[in-house]
Amino acid sequence: MEARDFRGRYSEFTALGAEVVGVSNDSASRHAAFAKTLDLPFPLVSDKGGKIAQAYGLTRAGGWLPSKRVTFVIDSGGTVRKAVSAELDVSAHARKALEALRALD
Repeated sequence: MEARDFRGRYSEFTALGAEVVGVSNDSASRHAAFAKTLDLPFPLVSDKGGKIAQAYGLTRAGGWLPSKRVTFVIDSGGTVRKAVSAELDVSAHARKALEALRALD
């Protein structure tokens, strides 16, 4: 599960000056319970209306399927530097995001 990988590697992200934020269409109360259960050290944002997913082009045709699972590496200027789309390999998200961060100057 992606959240566990990000939790396990959280110190690597913070050592690189990065922030980790999880976003999904789950409600804020579901996020709170999920974060507590997994002891997540980073915030989760509820995108119940799908505005964030739509802004990043992650909504699926028809709108009835969940948004795509993508991890973005966004620099301090707000530019997306890397998009990790690996829906079938959830362990790739944290690893590839760290690789992208390390490649930034």
